[in-house]
Amino acid sequence: MKKNNIVKELNKLNLVTIFGATILGNVIISYFIGNFLDKIFNTEKLFTIVFLFFGAISGLYNAIRQMLKEVEKVDRREKGD
Repeated sequence: MKKNNIVKELNKLNLVTIFGATILGNVIISYFIGNFLDKIFNTEKLFTIVFLFFGAISGLYNAIRQMLKEVEKVDRREKGD
């Protein structure tokens, strides 16, 4: 009984970690793409700012979508028990 409770808590922690890593990964990759384009086109920080914005939006979108999939899995698993 206690081991099952620990597993559930670790699954919740895993979801939070994946949520943060998804957003952070999108933002970091978009920063490097924007910085690269700024160097190519010799602009100040235009592409970096634009790509950071798009990276944050896409990171949130992907993280929420992934979180909803995991919640559906947990619901199906709990109904099966």
